[in-house]
Amino acid sequence: MKKALALVTSVVLGAVLMGCQASEEKVEEVKNDSITGTVAYRERIALPDNAVVEVSLQDISLADAPAKVISTHRFETNGAQVPFEFSLTYDANKIEPRHRYSVSARIEVDGKLRFITDMNYGVITDENNTDNVNLRLISVNQ
Repeated sequence: MKKALALVTSVVLGAVLMGCQASEEKVEEVKNDSITGTVAYRERIALPDNAVVEVSLQDISLADAPAKVISTHRFETNGAQVPFEFSLTYDANKIEPRHRYSVSARIEVDGKLRFITDMNYGVITDENNTDNVNLRLISVNQ
């Protein structure tokens, strides 16, 4: 009986100690990269001081699903006018070599959309460069 109790205790204690083993977790470091360029539109319309520019990097690989936003950068114009320079930082670890990526931009005033890109600007895995991307926006009818 004592031998059986000692055996059961040993097995339980061994199982508990195995559960306490340090596990190796792979922590992937963030590898930041960036896309630079300008945001502009053709219309000769001045923006108010409170206009907000938003530039986004999106994974557009899946044709039948919404684009997945990888990174977004928003800034107020504070009275400045187009062209606006931007630098969009993203985690390079989130980039899949076989996927397609695009940068888009929009300008809002008082929460209402005023200008937006109307075409894809391929970056990263596309043959296009990720530096000095010139985004042309079109006016949104209101």
